Amino acid sequence: MRLTADLKNRIRDLGAESPESIALMAKRYPDLPMSFIAQQVKARQRIRKKLPSWCTNEDIEFPDTLPLEQCSSELAAKYRASLLRGKSLADLTGGFGVDSFAFASEFSKVYHVERDESLSRLVARNVRALGLEGKLQVIHANGIQWLDSQKRRLDVLYLDPARRDIRGLKVSSLKACEPDLSQVWENLLSKAEIVAVKLSPGLDIDATLKELAGIFEVHVLSIGNECKECCFLAKKGWGGEAKIVCADYGAGHGWYRFEFSRNEEKILEGTYGGFQKYLYAPNPSLMKGGGFKILAKRMGVPLVHQRTRFYSSSQLVPYFPGRIFQIVGQSDLRKQEASKLFPEGRANVMARNVGLTSEELRDRLKLRDGGDLYAIGSMDVSEKRRLLKCIRIDEDIDADE
Repeated sequence: MRLTADLKNRIRDLGAESPESIALMAKRYPDLPMSFIAQQVKARQRIRKKLPSWCTNEDIEFPDTLPLEQCSSELAAKYRASLLRGKSLADLTGGFGVDSFAFASEFSKVYHVERDESLSRLVARNVRALGLEGKLQVIHANGIQWLDSQKRRLDVLYLDPARRDIRGLKVSSLKACEPDLSQVWENLLSKAEIVAVKLSPGLDIDATLKELAGIFEVHVLSIGNECKECCFLAKKGWGGEAKIVCADYGAGHGWYRFEFSRNEEKILEGTYGGFQKYLYAPNPSLMKGGGFKILAKRMGVPLVHQRTRFYSSSQLVPYFPGRIFQIVGQSDLRKQEASKLFPEGRANVMARNVGLTSEELRDRLKLRDGGDLYAIGSMDVSEKRRLLKCIRIDEDIDADE
């Protein structure tokens, strides 16, 4: 549906209302598509944090729930676009078009290929509304079939395979994605200089490197203390080792990137030590990407255990890429000790390498969630399970800067 001036005014005026109450206004405004207005308001309310500038643009029309759930965030799309250069790019799994619009700022010509006809038409309306017809061409087709019909070689192919099964559940294996990259990979590599693929953060990076040839970079993205995706870049004939880039976005520092190779991590001898005054938890992109021994070496902070993924030091390292805690007490990991460390019975509980989940540890220690204190159960270098009483200090460091 075309967003007329009247419709945009209505959507703006009703932006704070609940979609349900807007839908009930249909009898009051029989000449207005109130269900459409309700859907637009609902979409803008749900996607505000994920697509902030899109929500403030009244010319953009939003689809139903599923395409919004599956689309990239603005931050991730812009980061991904910054990795790629060239004149022509085809987004073979176009979706709502967030990625394609980001690529349009870097490429002379972007092809948005989407097999859902209604979604393809919606994206085409947004392209016209934003005056991007010369740069972004919308094509209703199956991406792989469209690619096979093209005789010219493109600079970049981009895919974000669907990661839900027929029941709507998320999947994390290549064969369960649509399209199945393992079946079309060689064809993709032959059609472009670079193939870029966004995959689930639940995917095993090393298994993917073995299954898909030619990968030269892997970017693991985390935003807001959550790992969001893995982006693989590949080219035909590449036989070297892939570079792993762990990229974490924080409001105080923008994108922080940590780069390493698997071989570099493999040959390095780790450094380990006990729990000291400060405790460090790597950001989610590092937890997913690995490179734990390399991080210890570069930051000058030893790991507390080979499998714990915590670091500790006597002197503060303020720029550690992750959360920083000050240890203000510690004991054996037992309920009796927990009642002494946390007499008010409240703390934010974390468990790592102690054979329990955070929820199980919280229940075992009889602690309630909340407050400023952290109860962290962890294994130390001597293979002992310890309970740490901590306060988080990295938020204060950011504020001072």
